[in-house]
Amino acid sequence: MLISHRYKFIYMKTVKTAGTSTESYFERFCMHEGEWEPLRERDSYESDAGIIGFRGHLGGRKIKWYNHMPAAEVKQHVGDEIWNSYYKFCSIRNPWDKCISAYFHFGKDFNFKPRRRIAQKIRYPLLSKDQHRFLGWLHKGHPPIDRDKYLIEDKPCIDRFIRFENMKEDMKSICEDLGLPWNEDWLPRFRSETRNRSVQPADLYSKPAHALVHKRYAYEIETFNYQYTG
Repeated sequence: MLISHRYKFIYMKTVKTAGTSTESYFERFCMHEGEWEPLRERDSYESDAGIIGFRGHLGGRKIKWYNHMPAAEVKQHVGDEIWNSYYKFCSIRNPWDKCISAYFHFGKDFNFKPRRRIAQKIRYPLLSKDQHRFLGWLHKGHPPIDRDKYLIEDKPCIDRFIRFENMKEDMKSICEDLGLPWNEDWLPRFRSETRNRSVQPADLYSKPAHALVHKRYAYEIETFNYQYTG
């Protein structure tokens, strides 16, 4: 997460939405001139210029500012005056695509238990091995839900969303809103290497997997008008 006192904005970081790349772009506007450098992992930073949440492995440590903080927690720390007056934005992504990205990042070591695997094959005999594994991960892997980054007490608290599918154009528009420079060359590509790009959505999605995502992400699908595009 980011807070810029210089430019009066707050960025709430979601999961598997190119959040680290977006965060890195806007970090420079949360620090004093000349302090910023591109880092994949970063200690928390706080000054009169702004705040950058810790990005890395916490290892059980408790820290005040960290990268995937819920909106309610950020609001509690900064107070109503800053929270209500600063421009707030975050990133969102098509849930079906988000789940595939999360699967390759978080589910690489996931395995069915034998009894579970047999039961799944009896129940869904026409699914491929990859479809069975993906369906099992959806059941057990807890795909990431990010509503706490843009909802407080179930009410929207964000001024603007960056759609992953329209990322550069939306970032450029936000920069225009905030009076910030937009330079596509400043946008790094962090963590894009974890996904197997040869795997297509149809290779993983089955009817039961599709239904699970639709049920789990019903709010996002309805609110942001997302559809399955496999």
